[in-house]
Amino acid sequence: MNHPTDAVKTPNKWAILFTVLIMTFMATLDSSIVNVALPVMQKALNAGLDQIQWVSSVYLLTMCAFLLVFGRLGDLHGKVRYFEVGVVIFSIGSLMCGLSTTLPALVISRAVQGIGGASAMANNMGIITEAFPARERGRALGLLASFVALGMMCGPVLGGFIVAVLPWEYIFLINVPVGLISLVIGHFTLPRTMRDHKPGKMDVVGSLMLIPGMLLTFLSITMLQSNAGPLVVAALVAGIVLLALFVRHERACAEPLINLDLFRDKHFMVNLACLFISFVAIGIYELMTPFYLQDARGFDPGLSGLIFCIIPLVNAVAGPISGAISDRVGCEPLTCLGLATFASGLFLIGTLGMGEGIPQILLFLGLASLGTSIFQAPNNSLIMGSVPVEMLGFAGSASALARYLGMAVGISGSTSLLYGQMSVAAGRPVTAFVEGRPDIFLYGHHFVYVVTAALVAVGFALTVARMVQKRRTHRA
Repeated sequence: MNHPTDAVKTPNKWAILFTVLIMTFMATLDSSIVNVALPVMQKALNAGLDQIQWVSSVYLLTMCAFLLVFGRLGDLHGKVRYFEVGVVIFSIGSLMCGLSTTLPALVISRAVQGIGGASAMANNMGIITEAFPARERGRALGLLASFVALGMMCGPVLGGFIVAVLPWEYIFLINVPVGLISLVIGHFTLPRTMRDHKPGKMDVVGSLMLIPGMLLTFLSITMLQSNAGPLVVAALVAGIVLLALFVRHERACAEPLINLDLFRDKHFMVNLACLFISFVAIGIYELMTPFYLQDARGFDPGLSGLIFCIIPLVNAVAGPISGAISDRVGCEPLTCLGLATFASGLFLIGTLGMGEGIPQILLFLGLASLGTSIFQAPNNSLIMGSVPVEMLGFAGSASALARYLGMAVGISGSTSLLYGQMSVAAGRPVTAFVEGRPDIFLYGHHFVYVVTAALVAVGFALTVARMVQKRRTHRA
């Protein structure tokens, strides 16, 4: 569906895109760059493994909790305004992280980072969609999808390099000058006027239900893996009750935070569900690949990082090409092709054992990366093109929520599946790599990838059903 902005020519649209891409890369990079530095932080801060993991998870969970609220604020008061607010908060949070000397201070600082990242990421797709006409939107969103994937995939590589030559604090401090540069550039490139925005009011009551409801629910689910005590269960129940009350409130609210009617659109829901599925899989193979390369195969971190580079390299090339092709041939066929390729690549990765050479590993990883690269841009275009212009901020924030929630589910779910199957193979409870027994790890590794490939295949089936139904509707 074309928006009223399609007819608006924006002379500096590529400058707008460049500015948005800088912050997008920085925010997504920070969702994965921390993982490789966690062992270093754990020793420096004298924390346990169950404690240090909060440095990574609190960032994703905070972003998930605030995304929809900032998307609505962007729709009401200007996406650029809240994009820039997000850059400022994110940069402040990065500085706080770099200056933290205790684990609680670092976790709080990461939460501040997450709030800033939510404000920026909730509005980036809306800014791009408003700036580009429909005939060029796929190419622009393809670049955005590439930078999202690049940020997530480059995190372990860049993080490993930084902690190898500098103190761990610099993985956060590096964001401060980048944030300042993006603010300065944005002052000259981002549009200062709001277009096609309808007047409205912020649903404050709904926000006060949604944010704590999502935080309590997601934090409790994360904690249940290691602590199923009564306080955690009570927090989970409280979170679910708040979310239920939120849904009830939204149905009765004259100007709701979330237009629930949008979720009745089958095409929108299929696009969003497939996006979620793809990032569950991305979270899984982003977490699992370093373990396979370093623990099972015994490659050193430097070589593992070079092998891992195939993933962002393929994304950087294939993402924009997929977006440009989708502008010409349509989005539906490419989403189907992308998920089919992604599922095939994931299944092949699961077959890797101890004898495969580096070229074969690169081929399988590259095939999976090619699949998600083909899929992301046209799917983003379908999501943003299925909503009215006044809902672009919400659609963008819902997309970002699906991405980050998908990654969080993929990371936690894959760990549970992996150790569960490793325990079966070992005949006893296993919660870490068993030295001298790569076969135990590979048993769980294969199972996780078969399940992940099957999950992506479900997404492929959904896209095929959507495409067939749409063609039947057009013929009728």
